[in-house]
Amino acid sequence: MIVREMEWRDPLAAFAPFARAPQAVLLHAGEAALGHRWSILAVRPSMTIERRNGATFVGGAVTPLSPFEALARAHRSRRRAPTDAGPPFLSGLVGFAGYECGALLEPAAAAPPSPEASPDFVFAAYDAAVSFDCKARRAFVSAPDDGAADELQAALGGQRPPPDVSPLHFEGSNFSAERYREAVREVIRRIADGALYQANISHRLVFMSGDETDAFAIFARAVEQSSAPFGAYLNAAGAQIVSLSPERFFMVANECGASVIRAEPIKGTRPRGATPEEDEALARALLTSAKDRAENVMIADLTRNDLSRICADGSIREEKIAALQSHATVHHLVSTISGVLRDGVTAADALVALFPCGSITGAPKVEAMRTIAAVEGAARGPYCGAIGYIDDRGGADFSVAIRTALVAGRRVILPVGGGVTLRSDPEAEYQETLDKAAWFLRLAGIDRASLA
Repeated sequence: MIVREMEWRDPLAAFAPFARAPQAVLLHAGEAALGHRWSILAVRPSMTIERRNGATFVGGAVTPLSPFEALARAHRSRRRAPTDAGPPFLSGLVGFAGYECGALLEPAAAAPPSPEASPDFVFAAYDAAVSFDCKARRAFVSAPDDGAADELQAALGGQRPPPDVSPLHFEGSNFSAERYREAVREVIRRIADGALYQANISHRLVFMSGDETDAFAIFARAVEQSSAPFGAYLNAAGAQIVSLSPERFFMVANECGASVIRAEPIKGTRPRGATPEEDEALARALLTSAKDRAENVMIADLTRNDLSRICADGSIREEKIAALQSHATVHHLVSTISGVLRDGVTAADALVALFPCGSITGAPKVEAMRTIAAVEGAARGPYCGAIGYIDDRGGADFSVAIRTALVAGRRVILPVGGGVTLRSDPEAEYQETLDKAAWFLRLAGIDRASLA
């Protein structure tokens, strides 16, 4: 493996020639000020793992393994010695696991199959990559040899394409506003009956264009207007995923010889204000909200419990609880929980232990997943799953696939949701889901009032 520095170029410009290439992936760090500095370009995979229609495929052949088992096996076969040197990703596995894959780990929480043709799980093995340090404005190409590095570098684009998004119109949602409010009331009834403490309930907004939708144009426009720490564009087996997630699921990094895992669950949201005064008031209201803090603490506890399954005894730490984090369109409360992975535990094992993220299920996790399946009555697809990478040296970084759209032909499917507790107000919960759609409505030029 060789790693060499190359001249800086914009990650979107570099990726543009590959946007329609099979299994092309761009993980885009849009908020370097918050410490999210690395963007990763990966194309031309040597192997893929896919879950579709209930079957797992490795390199195109059916396998009896679950997709998580196939991922763990692939990672172990590619594993190299950990090192702190160089970019966090040089080669490895990149992709996504859709929410419904959680039923493979918790069968009692099975949801209906997705009506879309897109797969539930796609990871691909990449032997070369380009990493962009967006804070220092430095770029690095990594590859098995100089010839492969030269070939990849020569194929990179040099100019960002204009983000011309075809006109989109709102087609509808699987829930009307009143049906969503009734779903919230149903969850409140279940909570009052003692079945659970919290559940995250979503609905799907569907948009249409007159022509085939250019998913990369949507992503480029979204990045231009509403940057997020965990942007992602994946051209995955016939459909494209566009994500502007603000939430880290977990990361694994080598720190002084130990594999340290950090999870950063989000619970608690307010929109940004139109003026500095209004913005400050909204942030203050979020920080002082007993409901939002209680939600956040509950999910932090769930995360700590999940981490205890894979971390060394006594190593788990609460680094932050319900801290304010502000993004382009919303304020959030974020907690940070860390631990040291036990010997022999890999990032692929961590994905199994934590998936799906507790912030998008609720607590207790299994009962919340059962409630989601019963109340939503439809598959989520990539939404609320995980997007990220596992480097061959053992490091990893995954986002929670919220603020995430699936583009298939002329259709754009944008699920949005929020956490429901005993104190929830159904109308406020519905409006919060639309707050979370603001990034997409802005780039599409669609009035929020038209969604009613």
